[in-house]
Amino acid sequence: NDATARLENFSTDDKPSTFATKYRDDQLPGGHVIMLGKSQENADAARDALVAFPGGLHVGGGITDESAAEWIEAGASHVIVTSYAFTDGMIDLDKLARLRDAVGKERVVI
Repeated sequence: NDATARLENFSTDDKPSTFATKYRDDQLPGGHVIMLGKSQENADAARDALVAFPGGLHVGGGITDESAAEWIEAGASHVIVTSYAFTDGMIDLDKLARLRDAVGKERVVI
């Protein structure tokens, strides 16, 4: 067993909106939709999931102060920021202030 080999735990052909609908139907808010990569296909899939469960999902992956409001308007309850919130390995309070101003601190997940 090669320690560097990639292990795939789960794979599906279902769309993110399928899972969003299940979360909505089961009344499970707070699920995360994470865009892995900056493709239009990823953004469209995330939007479809948000439409399926408006106000019920958090969205992350490339979120900035400039895009956060757009994702809230698209139906996300919260935006998730990780690498954006840091500069040179330190939390960047100016960036967080801009996010707060864009969508409100209660909608930002770090």
